[in-house]
Amino acid sequence: MASPATFQFSRTKLNLQINLVERKSPSKLSFPLLFRDQAKSTPIRFPVIRASSSSSASNHKPSLLKTTFISLTAAAALFSASFYFVNKRAAMTPVAVVETTLEKHLETQSNDVNALSLLTEIKFKSDKHEQAIVFLDRLIEIEPYERKWPAMKARILSYHGKSESAIEAFEEILEKDPIRVDAYHYLVMEYYNSKPKLTEIEKRINKVIRRCKKEKKTKEILGFRMLIAQIRFIEGKSVEAIRICEELVKEDPNDFTIYLFQGVVYTLMNKGEEAAKQFEHVARVIPRNHPSRETAARTTNSNEWRVIVAYDNVYCYLSTFARLSMASLFNKFG
Repeated sequence: MASPATFQFSRTKLNLQINLVERKSPSKLSFPLLFRDQAKSTPIRFPVIRASSSSSASNHKPSLLKTTFISLTAAAALFSASFYFVNKRAAMTPVAVVETTLEKHLETQSNDVNALSLLTEIKFKSDKHEQAIVFLDRLIEIEPYERKWPAMKARILSYHGKSESAIEAFEEILEKDPIRVDAYHYLVMEYYNSKPKLTEIEKRINKVIRRCKKEKKTKEILGFRMLIAQIRFIEGKSVEAIRICEELVKEDPNDFTIYLFQGVVYTLMNKGEEAAKQFEHVARVIPRNHPSRETAARTTNSNEWRVIVAYDNVYCYLSTFARLSMASLFNKFG
């Protein structure tokens, strides 16, 4: 059996952890939710919500089960997240010195892509997101056909809580490249609280799926169908979301993200045993060298930067689940 996998979804003020741990007892899934009031910055603890089987422990034979623990710490402010842990870099010049040096360098070499890219990263990690956007705009101007710069700009806007600007940026990406699963995924995430917009997005996704079938883009089709599953869950149609995932598993049984998605959905449905089975599948099929096996004990800016540089579908799934959970709890306790 594959070794247990640990997943971490985190940010400066938002943490969602999914830990798969071997235990010698039946699965019991805890889902403690912690919120931080943005104005007062005072932690507020909400009751623990447990997802567990209705069967008692005595009715099961002893076996090794992988137990899922999900803890969600959230702030009402910026949405950002990370999923992967990067190794610590060797000792380097203080960031402030590097930042100043690069800025002076760009005064005379304003088209230096490497310098602009590095300075964008430094600004982002220093929580100077608006300045990071300025440098990305410069990179887009210098390299208008480079796909990564507009995508990074859009992701930073989403991370920074600039929903309208992020939506506009992702729509601009789709105008040039209509078969972009990542752009559609972020739109679904931004429209999580708008049924009319989600209905509109679903129609567009179905149209793109038909095009992908003609062009035999199998990977893209799977990604778009997963987005339909997520829309179904947002709409409150959890059973239908699971059904779509079960169909996808038959087509690609080695995609761990499908099992992870189902595990979280089952957890939120309060079906602990079913959720535990899905997380067992995650631990079994996830590649040994997959970045998500390496997790940090604490949040780092480098972690957050990773999901800006490249599209991470699992981050988007979990970020959407987090937003839904927060909205639900605020409605319940507000």
